[in-house]
Amino acid sequence: MRFDLDFIAKLYNNRNSYADVFTDDELRALHVESGIESLLVKYIEQKKQIYLTGNPGDGKTHLIKSLGKILSKYDVFVELDANSVKDEGDFVKRLSNAVANGRPCIIAINEFPLLSLMESLGEQIPGLEQIYLQRDRGIIYNRGDEHQIKDVVVIDLNNRNLLSLNMVTKTLEKVLAISEASDECLRTNCCPSPHNLEKLKHPIVQERLLSLIEKIGSIGLHVVMRDLIGFFAYIITSGKKCIVKKDEKYNDNQYYNLTFSGSNQLFSAISVFDPYRYTHPEIDESLWNGTLKEGWLFEDDYEIPGNAEDPIEAIEAFKNLKRKFYFENKRGGELLNLLPPEYQAFYEVLKNGYDRDHEIIKRIIAGINKFFNPEDLEDDKLRIWTTHKYELRTYPKVAVSSRDIYSNQAELLVPKIPSYLTGMEYVPDHFLFCVYQTQNNSNFVKLRVDLNLYRVLMLVQKGYPSQLVPEQHQFKLLRFMNELSSLDSNIRYNDFIIRDMDNRTSYKVKVNDAQFISKRG
Repeated sequence: MRFDLDFIAKLYNNRNSYADVFTDDELRALHVESGIESLLVKYIEQKKQIYLTGNPGDGKTHLIKSLGKILSKYDVFVELDANSVKDEGDFVKRLSNAVANGRPCIIAINEFPLLSLMESLGEQIPGLEQIYLQRDRGIIYNRGDEHQIKDVVVIDLNNRNLLSLNMVTKTLEKVLAISEASDECLRTNCCPSPHNLEKLKHPIVQERLLSLIEKIGSIGLHVVMRDLIGFFAYIITSGKKCIVKKDEKYNDNQYYNLTFSGSNQLFSAISVFDPYRYTHPEIDESLWNGTLKEGWLFEDDYEIPGNAEDPIEAIEAFKNLKRKFYFENKRGGELLNLLPPEYQAFYEVLKNGYDRDHEIIKRIIAGINKFFNPEDLEDDKLRIWTTHKYELRTYPKVAVSSRDIYSNQAELLVPKIPSYLTGMEYVPDHFLFCVYQTQNNSNFVKLRVDLNLYRVLMLVQKGYPSQLVPEQHQFKLLRFMNELSSLDSNIRYNDFIIRDMDNRTSYKVKVNDAQFISKRG
């Protein structure tokens, strides 16, 4: 089934359930098969109890309905919405009977109702201990900690990331495949939607677009399928009927501008990677003067920004052209190489799953050390600070340090999904910076490092004032240090550093035979 572009426009920012808006035939045409369906089929065939959990709108009901004949073939016990079950006791009784009769089961239930059900009925729920265990270990780290499943499988859609390259590619291909321009739309030369549709089918344009979306998959953004479908619908149609766009600027509705102009969290995240933000002196000058004529995929004739008399119009023309260059010139990919180095380093850690990337560990140590004391130049030893405050959400006035930990007592742990969930779309969005009591000791303190915190630490390392660090990151680092200071250590020094956190001054105190010598700075 194919749809005209006016129908595709309706897919953008649609907050209702697709099941409430579209017919069954339309839903089947819009369905994008993911790795979850294969997992569900596999565990239905093995007659497992499957708990499909997550948040409202994650698509649990739609996933189960998409299984169709499999549910009938294996006589599956199905609960499409356990959140609305009024008699929990009766529900668990019916579930227990199905399990006793050897039937596979699949239950769609949101995270909080599942917890409430487990607390209220406890041991009456079949496989309760397995549910608890799998909820706690839905994400594991590259140190291991795998466990074998038995009768129950918990699939938490909170851990699913639809921004994986494979899923994004499938979704784009689906939207392009079901979209077609009507004859009336093709006759309307002022509407760029048909051109957007054709250009987005070009492999280089697709590669550039998918590269941007893949980047935001690692920042912790959680989207559901309708968000992803809506994103592609918008960059084709701007979410408007063709007739509405007759009175609008043609450039505003070009796909390379629409990619950075939508109004939801997906568009906000991708705007960070707007090619206009990254300066390339040679390319920028050639585009500004209109001398860059080679390598264009479609046409090499464009509005020359430097010829505009109005400065505002010139800047707007350059912004449009820089975006067009990224998508439609063979050299456009060079702009992604201009990403700040901290972005590149963060992505490399997640991609390669390092345990001991010594260079990254040293950078994090240097950033934390400078957060507490900008005069500290050490990157091979993490200084441990003890602070005291009366309220959790207040900034400490004083910090004292007399201990440190060597970098070989730290490692990076990258998250992954357990092997029994292989196939579910997942993109890691953080790593753990773990500091161990001793090099061979299992007692450790962990700091969860996402892209934002990593960027902050790299800025502090380069001299960014710690008092300007966003509050949420300040308290995260303070909490980590408080936990670290509670680790027992056999290594203690007679040298103390007392740091005045308000005045940003330091005092050094050396204790020897119950005598002390103090020194400012």
